[in-house]
Amino acid sequence: MVELRSVDLSFLRISALALVIFVAGSTAASVEAGDGGAGPAAKESAFVCPSGHNPYDVSLWLHVTKWCVEPAVRKQVQVKVQIMIHNRNNEWLDIRQERIRLIVHKFDRTRWSPPRVGEPTRDRPLHTTYEDDKVWAIPANAERAFDPLPNQPKYGTFATHWGVSRLAPNSTFIPHYHYGDLVFYTPMPADGGKAKPNIVGIAYVKNGDIISLCPPDKWQHHRGGATF
Repeated sequence: MVELRSVDLSFLRISALALVIFVAGSTAASVEAGDGGAGPAAKESAFVCPSGHNPYDVSLWLHVTKWCVEPAVRKQVQVKVQIMIHNRNNEWLDIRQERIRLIVHKFDRTRWSPPRVGEPTRDRPLHTTYEDDKVWAIPANAERAFDPLPNQPKYGTFATHWGVSRLAPNSTFIPHYHYGDLVFYTPMPADGGKAKPNIVGIAYVKNGDIISLCPPDKWQHHRGGATF
């Protein structure tokens, strides 16, 4: 839940970016259409989700560093994640927002409704397969789009802050506050159950094919959505 008020957070972005550059030795040239946040190859951990064999010869890993699942609007929940991506290729890697999707088992397209304030969400859910099971790949909400929360006019749903398109060879995209986080809407289960058991994971998707998937048990830090 985010308060809808005008606050100058530029000094936070500058401080966070300076910290990333200091720690990782990053260069702005490692990421395109962004303002830094990439560094040399990071060490892999138990939370890293590598790509497998695929027809595109794409080699990468995903790491969901922070996450939360909270109520949204119109009988939906919002899933917010912050993601680290490492490019194992010797070529630039496409990491546009549309490549990262929330994968779920059950999904009713008629009940999915993206944010109505801000830029429209132009991507649409895809029906695909993962390990021989039929699943749905839900796109992230458009950059900075949100909905006011019912009965709480000062507050809105969380917003996507992505802003990058390509990652240099053998480099790691390192997120920080309001940079590298995505928000997805998904309908609440019709049976009234919890939303998380329906989630298969966060995935890198190309042409409808799931290249790398990070299941919820590999998502690292459960945090309040306003903290990242």
